[in-house]
Amino acid sequence: MRSTKILVVLAVSCFLLPTSGHVQGLKAVRPVPGYICMLLTPEDELATVQSELPPVFAAPSRAAKIVGYPTGTVFVKWPLHSVGGYVEMLRLNGQAGWIDAGHLRVWHPMSNQNAKCVPSVMSDGSLGFGG
Repeated sequence: MRSTKILVVLAVSCFLLPTSGHVQGLKAVRPVPGYICMLLTPEDELATVQSELPPVFAAPSRAAKIVGYPTGTVFVKWPLHSVGGYVEMLRLNGQAGWIDAGHLRVWHPMSNQNAKCVPSVMSDGSLGFGG
């Protein structure tokens, strides 16, 4: 059952998130400077509903307003900007947010060892993944 959840989450993530270019005709036009890709922890990737995901806060504090929830790949400010255990990130809508660092891990290619993840501005002006 657990492996089925992982496969479903990965399949949905790959379907919904644009990559370097062929989903719905979008393509990466330029990188977003000062950000790198990180992944949610394996436990967080098992989330089947939004309420199971770690919140993204407006400021580096659990008391701050929740402004959203992350995707499986998170754009993290680089060099790493960490305050009180929270890491600054860029949401796909272009707004900054903060996520508990304990929910992040180093990005790695899942199936294609030559894959790269580059936070990018897409051809329609949205944020997405280039490589």
